[in-house]
Amino acid sequence: MPARKVAPISTEKDMRTIAHQLGRRPRPGTEVCRRCRHGFPQVVISPPVVRDGDRWDVFPTVYWLTCPLLVAAIGRLEAQGWIGRYEKRLAEDPAFVQALAECHAGAAADRVRRIPPEWRDALERDHPRLWQALAETGVGGIRSRTGVKCLHTHYADHVGRGDNPIGRAVEEQLREAGVPLEGTDDCWRRCAVEEKA
Repeated sequence: MPARKVAPISTEKDMRTIAHQLGRRPRPGTEVCRRCRHGFPQVVISPPVVRDGDRWDVFPTVYWLTCPLLVAAIGRLEAQGWIGRYEKRLAEDPAFVQALAECHAGAAADRVRRIPPEWRDALERDHPRLWQALAETGVGGIRSRTGVKCLHTHYADHVGRGDNPIGRAVEEQLREAGVPLEGTDDCWRRCAVEEKA
């Protein structure tokens, strides 16, 4: 059974699983974007703004990779120097630069779209630096147009939005390496959270 993109929804069990996968509590309002063949979250959508009274908690990384199997596999690509190789390609390939620039613009637009309109107005008017971090940065809040930052972030953005050229290339690399994107027969053990009696 392949990994599947789902309508965003998170149960209490999902939130416990995501906390277990990430090693920290997910932000309030986090939703599952894609699940593995065992039904566990693989990529989640985190709200870019959480408000508690007058306090604004802004975080521009919207799509998070939580699957331990894929986190480890992409970590191996990073350890092999693939961030530097993609940055080298950005220095040499104008078409790749353009595709990534469009991707960053799409990420910013997607992030802004996820903010309630009345919050957008308040942020833009009263907190211009926070607004800038949301509306003017790229994938994962990246400001550099020649830096890559993190392959996990690009892959999660590719799964969530679908137009990330680095994320798409990472997915192809994983497939070529034989990494089962939908999960293995026993990978679920890393995501299972024991229920309290």
